[in-house]
Amino acid sequence: MSTLMIWKRVGLAIVAAALSMSALLAQAQSGIKIYVFSSGALTIGKGVLYNFAPMEPPVQIPVGFFLIKHPKGNVLFDTGNNDKILTDPSYWGPMFDGLKPGHTPDLAIDAQLRTIGVSPDDVKYVVVSHMHLDHGGNIAKFPNATLIIQKDELAAAFFPPTGYAGPYIPGDAFVLRGKTGDGNPSRMKIIQLDGDMDVFNDGSVVVKRWRGHTPGSQMAVVKLKKGPIILTGDNVYYREQVEKNVPPNVVLAYDPEGILKAYEWIRFMMSTQGADFFSAHDPDAFKAMKKAPDYYE
Repeated sequence: MSTLMIWKRVGLAIVAAALSMSALLAQAQSGIKIYVFSSGALTIGKGVLYNFAPMEPPVQIPVGFFLIKHPKGNVLFDTGNNDKILTDPSYWGPMFDGLKPGHTPDLAIDAQLRTIGVSPDDVKYVVVSHMHLDHGGNIAKFPNATLIIQKDELAAAFFPPTGYAGPYIPGDAFVLRGKTGDGNPSRMKIIQLDGDMDVFNDGSVVVKRWRGHTPGSQMAVVKLKKGPIILTGDNVYYREQVEKNVPPNVVLAYDPEGILKAYEWIRFMMSTQGADFFSAHDPDAFKAMKKAPDYYE
């Protein structure tokens, strides 16, 4: 067979694969929905989230998390504040008084998911942007799901870098360990990433490794019919930070350059693919979002 014929066959195979992926994506997009929830609120100086902003008076920020309904299974992006603080404020130690969380029984994660007919057992994947107390708190409520996390973030959750330990609650990580004497190292299935992951192998939900806010931060791109939505975790606090390239205070930026690169990539996605992005903590932007049981599709 001539070299030209070989390359023609390779080209045809590539085109066929691309068409197949496009068909799979189109099929998935017809059934994908994003639901927006809040796990209460935190009180913090804006200057911690937005560099050079005033620290007083403190601002109250939402604690958002998201459920992606997909034809092949439900994906939970972040899990909010641990519901244990409803009855045991000491679970957060001094962080409870420092952050003054607004958290009531109706905001428990399982109670909220029930409003759209979803139980913890209906969740196939839990993707955590990172393991801070307001994002990885309720992982233990989804023992039958598969956790998708970066290896670096799992390590940081158990043994954080010096100077960055405060927002990691030890109990939120320890629940992942197998029982004493059990041969399994973890209580639930865990996919430890060192990079990106196409969750359903159709391009519809892609986890993006993005070291920035923490050593193993990750974002997710969800391709809806109207265009991609980027779930940013804490690589973005305020929409204005992306627009003006304003980083957070260094205390919440493990890798400041990584955060600025995230802003740049988000702007690129917006200008080339018509993407939008959701932040978990921007008070004004979050207020304007559709909330469950309403959804984006």
